[in-house]
Amino acid sequence: MAHKVLIVDDEKEMRMLLNVCLKPYGYLIDEAQTGYEAIEKIIDGKYDLILLDIMMPTIDGFEVLKNVREMIDKDVPIILLTALGDTERIVNGLQLGADDYIVKPFEPRELQARIQSIMRRAQKSTVTEDTTFSLHQLKFEEDKLRVSYLDQTLPLTKKEYKVLLRLAKNPGRVYSREQLVQLEWDDFYEGDARTIDTHIKNVREKLKAVGFTKHIVETVWGVGYQMLEDFPHEG
Repeated sequence: MAHKVLIVDDEKEMRMLLNVCLKPYGYLIDEAQTGYEAIEKIIDGKYDLILLDIMMPTIDGFEVLKNVREMIDKDVPIILLTALGDTERIVNGLQLGADDYIVKPFEPRELQARIQSIMRRAQKSTVTEDTTFSLHQLKFEEDKLRVSYLDQTLPLTKKEYKVLLRLAKNPGRVYSREQLVQLEWDDFYEGDARTIDTHIKNVREKLKAVGFTKHIVETVWGVGYQMLEDFPHEG
């Protein structure tokens, strides 16, 4: 069954470009040129993916994103369309619930790769989750709060474990530091979100200590972190 994609952008040229990029892959395309129109369409119809421009008049992409996540569909995958250098806006969008972003101008192959990645993650999330799963030769046992490699248990603190688990359960998804804090820390935490950097550093060192030499937790400069989907080469 073909996936249904909603393109939300006030620029006609961008909507046309996205149509050209996506139609060869068999997607069913719908369009909205304003935030109001987008919200109405999302209420009335079911979409498999939303490509959402941030900078739009009257109701911008952030307002659309917030409305969708809070009142319409908390699970529909959303990729933000943003301009080069919009790091603060990207972080804000991720905090509001966007699944990924792509910087304009973009290569059609990059767009397709990101869409495929989002679709794979969405399909996985519909499957009943087991309390034990494996990724990159790491074994996660959620009922025991344990991660192991070749039967060696990583001596992770509770917060290190929660950060690594969050990334591992959503490979390919970029999380900002602030988002990881909000998802995994107490609601009353008021410290510096940069503490996430320390936890990531500790996780990497503890992985190396048990002989795991692959680089799987990637820093997305200016934004945050992600777990790589594909098994990387040693380096």
